[in-house]
Amino acid sequence: RAALHRYAVEVRHPAFFDDPRATRMLEAALAVAAAEWIPFDTTAFFQSPPTSDAERDAWTKKPRVPLRSVALTDRPIVRYLGRDACARTVEGWQRWIDITVGWLREGRSPTIFIHTPDNADAPELARRFHDDVRALLPELEPLPQPMPAEPLTLF
Repeated sequence: RAALHRYAVEVRHPAFFDDPRATRMLEAALAVAAAEWIPFDTTAFFQSPPTSDAERDAWTKKPRVPLRSVALTDRPIVRYLGRDACARTVEGWQRWIDITVGWLREGRSPTIFIHTPDNADAPELARRFHDDVRALLPELEPLPQPMPAEPLTLF
């Protein structure tokens, strides 16, 4: 019988990254619940100082945790935070392209969230990420076309 709910935890406490015993204990607890550990990859974001108000705001609020790319379940989830500049965001996610392709080839169903400091370009960047994955895995279905975003009118 399939589970009605799936669980995932975004881990931020440094001990779970720095202490191998704490990592093992957390992974064992997550395994009992069939829960996924969601990495929040901010490594590209914190590579250089902020250059805008949105980046300065995110700089003070986003976690600085080591990169983690281990999937615990068949449905890994990743949150990736890029920069205001699209090119820098794309440059920073390159490792996730290969990891995602690997997971898909293993039969997993990953979910990758693409964030930027203001998230204004996040939908387009998410589509670009999917296209980059499809470039290496052409059998992956294309995303459906988005619905028009024009304002609704009465007439």
